[in-house]
Amino acid sequence: MQLDVFLSSITLALMGMITFTYIANKIPFNFPYQLKPYEKYAGALPVFGALVGIIGGFYLNKAFMPNAQLDYKILIIVVLFAGIGFLRDKYRFSKFSVLVISLICAILSIYFYFPGITYPKMIGYTFFIIILLVCLKISSLVYEMPFILISTSAITHMLFMFNSSSYNIILTLIDLALATYSVATIIHSCSGYRILISNSGILASGIALALVSLVEPTGNLLLFSFFIPAMAILYPIAFISLMIVTSYFGNKLHKTDNEDKHGWRWSLNREKTINFSALIFLCLNFTGLLVILKAPVFGYICLLALLILSMTSFIKTFARKLTVQDEKNIKIDILGNKIDAIMPKDVLNKINEHIADPDSGFMHIITADSLALVRTQNDPEFQKIMDNAEMVVPDGAGIVWAADFIGTPLPSRVPGVALVSQICELSDEKNHKLFLIGSKPGIAEKAAETLKEKYNANIVGVEHGYFAKDSEDEEKMLQKIQDSKADIVFVALGVPRQEDFITKLRKYAKHIVAIGVGGSFDVISGTLPRAPQWMQRFGMEWLFRLCLEPKRIVRIMEIPLFVINVMRYKLNQD
Repeated sequence: MQLDVFLSSITLALMGMITFTYIANKIPFNFPYQLKPYEKYAGALPVFGALVGIIGGFYLNKAFMPNAQLDYKILIIVVLFAGIGFLRDKYRFSKFSVLVISLICAILSIYFYFPGITYPKMIGYTFFIIILLVCLKISSLVYEMPFILISTSAITHMLFMFNSSSYNIILTLIDLALATYSVATIIHSCSGYRILISNSGILASGIALALVSLVEPTGNLLLFSFFIPAMAILYPIAFISLMIVTSYFGNKLHKTDNEDKHGWRWSLNREKTINFSALIFLCLNFTGLLVILKAPVFGYICLLALLILSMTSFIKTFARKLTVQDEKNIKIDILGNKIDAIMPKDVLNKINEHIADPDSGFMHIITADSLALVRTQNDPEFQKIMDNAEMVVPDGAGIVWAADFIGTPLPSRVPGVALVSQICELSDEKNHKLFLIGSKPGIAEKAAETLKEKYNANIVGVEHGYFAKDSEDEEKMLQKIQDSKADIVFVALGVPRQEDFITKLRKYAKHIVAIGVGGSFDVISGTLPRAPQWMQRFGMEWLFRLCLEPKRIVRIMEIPLFVINVMRYKLNQD
């Protein structure tokens, strides 16, 4: 493609995008949801504008491209998928409905575009299209990411075709339109004003990119398009894993009782994250490009320099040191939940002070993990219980990482099993009366025997947890705890059942410390072995429990949701 043709095509694509975006600004779409003041819905109109501009450039420069024929099939399919996305944007079609309609339309589009295609190829092409569209949608959790993925892929496509014997001017022009509109949108967002392409624009640009990849005869463009799913799914996992490992070693999160440790406060603002992600994706695409084109060693040296630049960007996310000691004995905010930044020994001291003061009233201690915080996002009643608890201590390693990542590091974890053992050891010295309730019949009794034998714990009552919620049996249990005159009650009914039970206990026992301890009785009784020490230190008990109880996979699947919420909170905060 000649330079003047290239530049004129870019200019016309940009003009088309601006014109169609202006038109979108004048249309009262009247959505059933509220847009923010700095947002304006444009849907697929910017994509259409860029494509219309490219069509104009094609006819304007037809003399330089005598053998090229404009392929309107792609444009028809793009319009079809833009309409599907608009159904979701405007009429709030369910995600499942949109997925089913997209699947059907993908199959019909393949039949339309590739007549006589074999069934295996049709299945493969359909799978590729749906995966690409879904991953672009996932990437839209961060506003700029779809545009980065589309523009980088399109630019890589063009670089490949410029150096390929299968050069196709029409495919190059479509890639040029996608790259122009994506880059222009990213630059425009720097002004603080967002053009929302939403589902309509994502599906339209995604299907255009997918079809360009499928039409190219050598199949090499598929490689670059498959980098998008890797970036949308695998990259966040790798990125988060890198941050967690860095936190654990750099901030010594594996040391559970180290008050004098120094940490690094994360400064992962939105711009740094986007720049770093773009550089990584660029490295990924260029690696594939160098391999396919059999580039000389110099190309790999340049790529290595780019990768070093990317890693330097990551290292700079650590802004400054802070003393964790300054952050203890306060409450920090994680996803709207107040978590006590406290050492295990300070928890014991507060329990002793509470019991020693006859006027201190009821004390509810929640040993929270990341799944408990996820539950608060969708369960207002549980959120209310968390808010009303006198103390919420960080049991799970996920909370420790989240606090560190957000920039308010916790001085230590307070594991529930260890807390039970420490309290029992202290009960012999302070003569505190303990009550155990929860787990299957026989488990709590076995745990009580172990605690008596090991710590000489003063246990005044033991009950299993197999009674129905809001039943007469539950009322009897509440009354038994009151009658026992216990100072501390361990409730092992699981979240959120145990927290609901403790809330009801407030009406019965006016001066008591109630602690939800989850599955601690199973571990203490020996029914379930505890994770090895090294797994405990590095917050991998969840993996150990998953190996022992595979059915927990349903709960574990919620952890990525917690990570995503923390990431979004941090990015919005910075």
